[in-house]
Amino acid sequence: MAKQTCALCGAEINVFQSQKLTDGSYICRKTCKKKGFKDYDYTHASLPAVKAHLEQVELGTKLWQTYFIPRLKTKDKSQKLEVSYPVYVAPDVGLMAYVETRYKIFIFGKSQIACVYRIADLVGYDYEEETRQNQDGKTEKVSYAVLTFRNTAGLNPIRFKINGPKTLEKIEKYFNTLFGIQKTLRNAGNNWKSQIQAAQSFGAALGAALKGETEGLEEKAADAAAKLDTAVYGDRTELEQRADAAIAAVK
Repeated sequence: MAKQTCALCGAEINVFQSQKLTDGSYICRKTCKKKGFKDYDYTHASLPAVKAHLEQVELGTKLWQTYFIPRLKTKDKSQKLEVSYPVYVAPDVGLMAYVETRYKIFIFGKSQIACVYRIADLVGYDYEEETRQNQDGKTEKVSYAVLTFRNTAGLNPIRFKINGPKTLEKIEKYFNTLFGIQKTLRNAGNNWKSQIQAAQSFGAALGAALKGETEGLEEKAADAAAKLDTAVYGDRTELEQRADAAIAAVK
């Protein structure tokens, strides 16, 4: 039987013990693959992508144990977790966790690993639906939420079961409110104004470039980009600062 070498730990493995990656590399199933999430797509991932995911899980699990587990038990309302398993949100530290729970035998030997994301990096929430047969042979629809993050290597996006489209609407409303970009009539005017101001800033920077005015152009472009980002995604500065401080304290 042909032997391969795990590109991560160097172990000698046969075809049944190996996971082939898209770039032709192999990793061992017994040790290295188990360090990552079960729903991570190893088949279509390269070795650098797998390394990024395993690093993500290693750090994420530390962050989960440091910040989230204590908040599951606390009575301090300022540290309350917004929970919808397998996703947990901790606004006070600017982080959210996607958790995988494992058991050695049935419900015994429980352990958890986690991917932790900066809340401020969340840029998309989408709805997906699948039709499949259940154990009784009946056709049923299964709903999923898909959350996408910017500036994030590893497991991205994340996909988890929900009760239906209304659940995704609640998720979207929660984060839009947190980011200050609620889609309501009360806020529509202010949001529209901020988008217009951002567009005007871009127009000014573009106009200066076309006229050959180079002085201060880089600053104008950066300011315009920041305004447009805030207009579309809300002001996430404080959430970013909280998350960066929390992550730095654990690294």
